[in-house]
Amino acid sequence: MTRLSIFTRSSRHFLRFYSSRNVFSPVQSIAGPLDLIEVEEFRARAFLPERPLRITAPNAEGASDWIPAANKWFTHDFISNESQSSHTGRRILSYSYLSAFASTILPYELTTPVDISKTNLSAESYKFLPVLMQYLRNSDGKTFHRFSAPLSLFLQASSAPCPWPPSLYIAQAQLIDLPSILQADLPTPFLVTNAGKGDIYDANIWMGIPPTYTPLHKDPNPNLFVQLTSRKRVRLFRKDVGDAIFSNIKERTGHVGLSDVIRGHEMMEGLESEYTKEAVWGEDITGRISEGEGLETVVGPGDALFIPKGWWHSFMSLGNDVTASVNWWFR
Repeated sequence: MTRLSIFTRSSRHFLRFYSSRNVFSPVQSIAGPLDLIEVEEFRARAFLPERPLRITAPNAEGASDWIPAANKWFTHDFISNESQSSHTGRRILSYSYLSAFASTILPYELTTPVDISKTNLSAESYKFLPVLMQYLRNSDGKTFHRFSAPLSLFLQASSAPCPWPPSLYIAQAQLIDLPSILQADLPTPFLVTNAGKGDIYDANIWMGIPPTYTPLHKDPNPNLFVQLTSRKRVRLFRKDVGDAIFSNIKERTGHVGLSDVIRGHEMMEGLESEYTKEAVWGEDITGRISEGEGLETVVGPGDALFIPKGWWHSFMSLGNDVTASVNWWFR
């Protein structure tokens, strides 16, 4: 089935796709936590043969035992009445902890309708709109926008009873640009520094209001990705399969210069975005790849995913809670 979405909480502004028949094989998995995986086992199972590997969290607490950010940065949303206070099960950012870093400037992305001001908004969202518009004013994009703004923007947007706007995304914010206290909350995994040469190419955080999406791309270095809260679905293709899918996208769009790098602007709006999303997440993918040519998995809190160099992949958020993850590109 295909579900059309627009810019509201109950429905979204872009197409969400679901395959009618699963031709994807599961990613091989081993039980974690990540910080207890032996380097030699990781090298033998994944790093040297260049095979994707999911390392599962041992319990519902996810990565809180070994990544302080998983516990410090997030909390449960509580509902209070006269007799008691209980949490809703919804995970939100911990304003009490992160507000001390509200002035930290971060890179944002946002996908919107052509005219966001004409969408139906709640009273609370309408009040927030002028704050958001000051950052979108100089954007060259029609529906996809990149801008820099303080962390306070995300804290305000995500703390509402109905977080708005959907798809507001702190995308690829480098750890080295964070305050030292927040950097310390995201220690580098032992596997990253010991499985290869010990070189870290880059490390980033990703936090968004669902739905969030990363289009099909491949990385120039091995990637260790860790989900901090909420869940994401990932589809992966080995190099030859991904190359064929990407070549087809370029042929359909007539855009021979289409970039395969992560989150290229042309991949995020217009026909290129539509065709790229359809090629990976559309239900007719069952007619374009054979069974076993693609891998799929879901990463939840504390789960890690190793993506070898050259493997094509795309992420989709699941659920309505704020999603957050961290990754290290290394060699």
